[in-house]
Amino acid sequence: MNNIFKKWLQALGKLDYVQGKARPSVDCILCAVRDDDERVTSLKIYEDDICFVVLNLYPYNPAHLMVATSQHKTDFLELNNSEILHIFRTIQGLQLLINDLYNPKGYNIGMNQGRDAGGSIEHLHFHVVPRYGSELGFIDIVAETRVLPEGLEAVKKKLEQNIKKYLTKEFFENFKIE
Repeated sequence: MNNIFKKWLQALGKLDYVQGKARPSVDCILCAVRDDDERVTSLKIYEDDICFVVLNLYPYNPAHLMVATSQHKTDFLELNNSEILHIFRTIQGLQLLINDLYNPKGYNIGMNQGRDAGGSIEHLHFHVVPRYGSELGFIDIVAETRVLPEGLEAVKKKLEQNIKKYLTKEFFENFKIE
C-alpha cells in the first residue's frame, strides 16, 4: 500500500500533557490560571467576577477559547440563573470578537463534564471553537495533530487588543430577556 503522505506531523509535548506527565503540580489547572500562578502557562485574555476566558493551550483552531467559572465548580447544575446568563452572554461576545478578527464559518460550543464525557480538567468550562470551511479534518483524525496557521502568542495578543470592545459593562447590561 502506498503512503499518500510524504511528511508526518507530530504534536510534540501533548502526549506527555494528556498522560499527566507534563502537567504542572497544582490542584486545579484552571484555578491556577485564574490566580496567575507562575507554575502554569497562562493564556488568560479576560476575567470578571463570574468567569474568565483563556486560549486553549492545545487548540483545534486559532482562537479556540475556554470560558471557565471564576469559582471552582465541577457541575453545570451548580450554576445559578445569573451565572448561566452571564457565561452564555460572554460566549456571545466572544463570537462577535472572533467573527470580526477571523471570520469563521461556524462554531462548536460546548462542555465536557466529567472524565467519562471527555473532560480532562475537573473545573467547569465551556469551549468556543471557531470552525473554518477550509479545514482539513483528515489530519485531526488520523494523525491526531492540528496544523495551525497562527501561533498562540499572536492569537492572544490580537484577542487581548480587541476584547474590551466586546465584553463591556454595556454589553452585559443591554441584554434583553424576553
